[in-house]
Formats: sequence, C-alpha cells, structure tokens
Amino acid sequence: MKNTLIFAGIYNLVWGGWVISFPNMAFTLSGAKIPSYPQIWQCVGMIVAVYGLGYLIASINPIKHWPIVLVGFLGKVFGPIGFVYSIYMDIFPLSFGVNIIFNDLIWWIPFFMILKKAYEHHTFSDETIELDESRLQKMDDRQRAAFINSLSGIKSANLIGTQNSSGGSNLCMVSSVFHLGSNPSLIGFIIRPDIARRDTLENLRVHPYFTVNHVHKGILEQAHQTSARYDQDQSEFKTCGLVEEYLSDFQAPFVKESRIKIGLHFIREIKIEENGTHLIIGRIEKILLPKDCLKEDGRVDIIKPGTLGVSGLDTYLEAETVGRLSYAKPNKSPAWLTW
Repeated sequence: MKNTLIFAGIYNLVWGGWVISFPNMAFTLSGAKIPSYPQIWQCVGMIVAVYGLGYLIASINPIKHWPIVLVGFLGKVFGPIGFVYSIYMDIFPLSFGVNIIFNDLIWWIPFFMILKKAYEHHTFSDETIELDESRLQKMDDRQRAAFINSLSGIKSANLIGTQNSSGGSNLCMVSSVFHLGSNPSLIGFIIRPDIARRDTLENLRVHPYFTVNHVHKGILEQAHQTSARYDQDQSEFKTCGLVEEYLSDFQAPFVKESRIKIGLHFIREIKIEENGTHLIIGRIEKILLPKDCLKEDGRVDIIKPGTLGVSGLDTYLEAETVGRLSYAKPNKSPAWLTW
C-alpha cells in the first residue's frame, strides 16, 4: 500500500508538472485539437499534482488516511466516464485515451485494494467466540503463545542494553517494560525462564546496570532482528546495525538512534514460581529525551518521537492520541483536557 501511494504521488507530480510546463504537448502528441485557453489544462495539471502530494501524505499511513485514497479513487473512476462521453460527443480522439490509461485505469485495482483493507480494518464482526482453559490447552504451543501474548493488548516496544563482565555489549527487544512507581522511580520488565541461555539476565547478575531504549520506525527492522539467537560473544548492536553509545559515567550502553532513553541500576530479581519467568526491577538514574517532548506538567509526549507499540511477538503499531480526560471523581463526568 505504501509503495503504491508513493509511486502514485511521484507519477502525479511529474505528470502535473509536465502539463503545467507544456500545456499543448498532450494534445499535439495525440492529435487532439489544441484548446484556445491552455490555462484551463494547466489547472488540470495543478490539480493532479496536488493529488500527488495527497498520495505521498497518505503513504505514511494508508489505513489512517483512507479518505485521501477514496477521493483519488473516485476521480480515477469519473475521469474515464467523462472521457467516454467526450468520445461519444466527438470532442477528443481515441488516442487521447493514453492519458486515461496511465492516470486512471491502471490505479483502479491497487486503490480499490487499499480501500478494501481500510474497510476491513475499521469494521469487525459482532460474532463472539468463547474459550476456556481446556480449549487453550488443546491449542498448538506456538498458536497458544501467539494468542496469549497478543491478548493483553498494546505493549511498549523497547530495546534493553546490557554489558557483561568483560565489557561486551548485548541488546534485546522486550515488550514487557512497565512502570512500577515514581518515588523511588522504578521500572520493571520480564525475562523468560533461564532454562536456556539468557544473556540479558546473566549480564545483569554480574554488571547491574541496563538501559531501556524506545523503538521508532527508523530502527524497527534492526530492533526486531535483535530477537535472533546470536552467539554469546556477538554484540547485537554491531550485528543488527545499531550504534552503542556510552553517556557520561553511565555503565551500560544506550542505543544512539533511539529518541527516548533511560538508564537504570538493577536492584532486584524476582523469580515468578508459576512459570519460571524473572521480574527485573531497576531504579532510574538517567533519562534522555527530546526537549519538546517534555510537557510543563511533567507528561512525556511519546507520539512526537514516534515511539512504537507491539502486539504479540511481531506486530508493531503506531500510537495515536485520542485525548486527555480529567481526573476521575465520584458523581462527576470526566472532561476532555487540552493535550
């Protein structure tokens, strides 16, 4: 969808620029009568070019910007209808239809598919299924893991940076980072059972410092790749194409490309007996974030730097602000606040 809209945007800008610069050329090449007022045709070129800008904007998030795609699709449907009428009225020669082929017809299927995808995204079935524990146990292990992992909703996507006793760095993607309290300022995350090698856990046990680095679209593929099982002596920073950064006197590596970074001192490990996972608790010692992301009341704007969320193990999501509501009080309806 993204590539289609980028290509459509570039095509419209080029075609529109060509018509604005050389308004008579399309008529000359097709053998059509040159209009008395070429400025009208130049206006068509301008409109097409503006559509091109719209397509480029829509390519950022095709599902979110589906109305732009819909308007473009309607134009590409009505344009050929108007051309057929012009042929019937003997206004244009058939050869002028080359413009219709490349401006309209070839885009019908890809634009329709984008709109179909957007419709599917914004609608859902009212039919409900009910699952109990016995049915969960009958699922394939991987199917059950994917199901339960995505069931809790959107989680934060973060990279955890650690260092081993010999100074080697390690980086791993974690979707279980959460706030534990603000006084003292604590953050926790979960590590899977150590029945297999867990480099992050082993590093923390010998070198009690780690970093939490927000993931954004610019580093998403590299961040996701850190989940692969590399050899213990391989640094995911170098292997996955990310830059490790040591700031002032903090003793764990940050991800240079990340926009919001937190340095923590590892203070406690709690093994969860029910499934063998480990709760890691760290106290915040250092924070780095863009100046314009910090609000006067202390809130951090994670939308502006493009912080991503994750559903399950491999589905990444962009955040979008719905709004802020006032502090909830009994017998008083909440009010929408200025973001």
